[in-house]
Amino acid sequence: MRRDRSVDVPEGPSGAKNNSRAQGGYDAYFGTYTIDDETGSVTQRLLGALSRENVGAVLTRVMDVQGDTLVIRLDTTAADGTAVTRTLTWQRVG
Repeated sequence: MRRDRSVDVPEGPSGAKNNSRAQGGYDAYFGTYTIDDETGSVTQRLLGALSRENVGAVLTRVMDVQGDTLVIRLDTTAADGTAVTRTLTWQRVG
């Protein structure tokens, strides 16, 4: 989800490389995943999604686990086609 949702945001491109489409700056999906430790990647198979056309999509992202921190990165494109890298960081709390 975009941090600042106070202004209207155009819907993201549905064909963005390795990404699902956000609506109004928000994206949501669920499904199954597999981990490939050799390549350091996680592959998600979307069973449900906010954007209907993303159901059934298969998304592969680079991941790295260091101690209690999981970082997932994906290379994709912005709405204008500019290449971007998105990063999601999860930290386990004690």
